[in-house]
Amino acid sequence: MGIYQTSSYNAAIYCRLSKDDEQAGESVSIQTQRMMLEKYCQDQGFPIYGVYADDGYSGLNFDRPDFQRLLTDIDDGKINLVITKDLSRLGRDYIQTGYYTDIYFSRKKVRYIAVNDGVDTNKDDNDIAPFKNILNDMYAKDLSRKVKSAKRQRAYSGYYISAQPPYGYKVNPINRNQLIVDDEPAAVVKDMFRLALAGNSTILITKILTERKVLVPALYKAQNGDTRFERYNNGKDGDDIFRWCNVTVQQILKNRVYTGDMENHKFEVANYKTKERVKVPKDRRIIVENTHEAIVSHEDFDRVQELVRMRHKPKQHNFDNVFKSLVFCADCGSRMTFEIKSRKYRKREILTCRYHFRYPEKCPHYNYIYYQNLYDTVLECIQRVAQGIESGDLIRRIRSQAMKQSKRDKLEAERAKIQKRLGALGKITRKLYEDYACDLLDTDSYHKMLNDYQQEQKQLTGRSGVIQNELDKKDEYAENLQKLSEVIGAYLDVETLTANMLNQLIERIEIGHPVKADGTTQQEINIIYRFVGTTL
Repeated sequence: MGIYQTSSYNAAIYCRLSKDDEQAGESVSIQTQRMMLEKYCQDQGFPIYGVYADDGYSGLNFDRPDFQRLLTDIDDGKINLVITKDLSRLGRDYIQTGYYTDIYFSRKKVRYIAVNDGVDTNKDDNDIAPFKNILNDMYAKDLSRKVKSAKRQRAYSGYYISAQPPYGYKVNPINRNQLIVDDEPAAVVKDMFRLALAGNSTILITKILTERKVLVPALYKAQNGDTRFERYNNGKDGDDIFRWCNVTVQQILKNRVYTGDMENHKFEVANYKTKERVKVPKDRRIIVENTHEAIVSHEDFDRVQELVRMRHKPKQHNFDNVFKSLVFCADCGSRMTFEIKSRKYRKREILTCRYHFRYPEKCPHYNYIYYQNLYDTVLECIQRVAQGIESGDLIRRIRSQAMKQSKRDKLEAERAKIQKRLGALGKITRKLYEDYACDLLDTDSYHKMLNDYQQEQKQLTGRSGVIQNELDKKDEYAENLQKLSEVIGAYLDVETLTANMLNQLIERIEIGHPVKADGTTQQEINIIYRFVGTTL
């Protein structure tokens, strides 16, 4: 740790408060931290360049707005002294916090002081700092576990624990763990379910609500005093405040809360450091029945769910398109549209890429193919592959692939060796940091050794990815080719195509741009077969 003596300091006061810290009361509030640190700077004679405060941000998250602004000012040479109330205000992830206190500030020649912890990088008695960082990290992990447990218990009790009430309800002012009906939006919700029961699609319901000039949920909440939605008051005007979204209507019609049941634990935090939220499968969610007044009956709700599942777009023609959902544009990858065009008293079926007309810069060619041409080409290809089964050509390819198993074994052995070495390097780098934190290594040696190990990790990780890609290409190829041969064996004497046959055999068909030359039209047609994921 470097000692930087200077007669002139530009001090930065950094304050942080997470939502969990708010439970500790006034002693850790942003205002209290600021007052304490300003007095400390006054007593020590440190001129304050600026105050940086992140209110409501976890100590495990270093992507905080004012912390990033602080780093920018340090990089620009505006600050050479950073002061916090204690180490936990800087962060609670001991590896990241240790990086800033031991490496980053040292490289930037910035002095760091944590007042209550007695940490000052201009002094040599900071041995306790790494252990403080570890304790702060353990505190964050323990707090995360306790918060999860408390929320789960409240969920099992049928309490309302989400951040905001669903549209149609409001929080009971007497018991904030319970929902009560909000009459005005509840009437809209009832009308939405009534329209759905009458057979209307969600798109049509969205259009009806917009035409009736019903306030969208966010605007309704903002105009009824919910400050969390205040931004919508400023961003929408005119008819926009009545323009409903189809996704919103779908979410309301699928939300079980309107039957009077409380459904909690829809999402969970996978890692206490990253705070990443993942969706919880329906069978693992916590459901408590009859916790509040229902807006719709269970019978109506279940019937709407059934109608939503059964609803489909009406057919505009009676033509049996056996390639439905299988044909894609080779340029942009979008699904091609089936149409029936009438020209001079003649109707012709055609598949076209409509994406070209909307975004010509992304799909430069007008790719199309006449249905009958595609039908004849695909039928001919399937017949050729079926003949390959009879002649034994496919079987020979399967055996040839199996002979390459020895190379696969070598790749797997190399990958296992790399994984073992990567595990060892992880332990080595952690031990390296611990030795450095305990002053068993000087700064230059630590940085050199750490850089060497990180370079080795990078090279090994890259090689491991290459091996995995090779294995993925080879993995189960022979077995899948065998499956395809068994399926296509049922169509050895195929003369006509059916949708069921094509869906069993083909993953997708890619259509290229037709090019006319010498009086003929050349066009690339790639048939990607199932199981093998490639052309044959």
